[in-house]
Amino acid sequence: MSRMSRRSRVFLGILLAYVLGVGGLIYRQLEDIDPRYRESAEESLVETAQLMASWIEVQSGDGQLHTEGLQPVFDAVYARRFKATIFGFEKTRVELRMLVVDPRGRVVFDAAGRHVGEDFSNWRDISLSLSGEYGARTSPDVDGDPNSSVMYVSAPIRHGERVLGAVSVGKPTQSLGHFVQAARHKTVLVGSIAVVAVLIFVLMLSAWLVTRPFGLMADFWAHVRAQPHFSVSHFLRHAWRTLHAAMDDLRDTLAGRNYVTDYVQTLTHEVKSPLSAIRGAAELLQEPMPDEDRVRFAGNIAR
Repeated sequence: MSRMSRRSRVFLGILLAYVLGVGGLIYRQLEDIDPRYRESAEESLVETAQLMASWIEVQSGDGQLHTEGLQPVFDAVYARRFKATIFGFEKTRVELRMLVVDPRGRVVFDAAGRHVGEDFSNWRDISLSLSGEYGARTSPDVDGDPNSSVMYVSAPIRHGERVLGAVSVGKPTQSLGHFVQAARHKTVLVGSIAVVAVLIFVLMLSAWLVTRPFGLMADFWAHVRAQPHFSVSHFLRHAWRTLHAAMDDLRDTLAGRNYVTDYVQTLTHEVKSPLSAIRGAAELLQEPMPDEDRVRFAGNIAR
C-alpha cells in the first residue's frame, strides 16, 4: 500500500511540475503578446512618419512649411469605406492620425481637426523631433482610460540643415486589441490542450500500472486451470529448479569475471618484473665508473 502511495505521489509531483511549468510559460507568453504587437505597429509608424516628412519637405522647398495639400487627402481617406479581412479581423476604415507642428511646437495641421493652434512642444515625441532626434510616445485621448491610448511616432521636417517642424503620426492601440485578444485566446487554447493531453496520458498510464499486475495474475491462473494435470508440488519443484539454475548461472558468470580479473593482474605483474630489471640495469650503465673499475671492466672484456 505504501509503495502504491509513493508511486502515486511521484506521478502527482511530475504532473504538478508540468502544469506549473506550462502555466508559467503561458503566463509569460500572454504578457509578451501586447508589447510584441506594439513593437510591430511602431515599426510601421516610423516608416509612415518618414514618408510624410519627406512629402512635406518636397512641398516646402522654399523654406516655408506648407501643409495645404494634406487636409483634402485625409478628408478623402477618412471617408473611404472598404473591407479588409486580416487574420480573421475585418477592417473597414482608416484610423491613422497625423499632426504637423512648426519649429516652436505649435500645431499647424491636424488630420482630425481637433488640436490646430495648440502648443505641443512639451510632448516627448515632438520635442525630440524638433531637436532632430527620433521621438515616440503613447498618450490616452481620455485621461484615465488606457483603452483610448494612441501611439505616436514623430520625424523632423528639414530644409537643408534647418528644422522647419515635425510630423507626428499615430495609431490607436485599440486597433491592435483584436489581434492581441486573438493571440491570447489561441495561446490559452493550445496550452490547455497540452495540459489536458498530458493529464489523459498520465491517467491512462497510472491505470495500466495499477491493473496490469492483476491482469498478469488472472492470465496465470487461467493458464494453470487449463492444464489437465496440475500439481502444486510439481510446480514448486519446477520453480525451485529454475531458480537454482539461475543462481548457478549467476555464480558462474561472477566466477568467470573474477578469473579474468586475476589473470590480467598476474599477467601485468609478470610483464612489469623484467621491464623493471631492464630499466634498473640501464640506469646502472648510465652512471659514471671510477678509473679502476673501468680498467678492470676493459680487461674482462679483453679476456
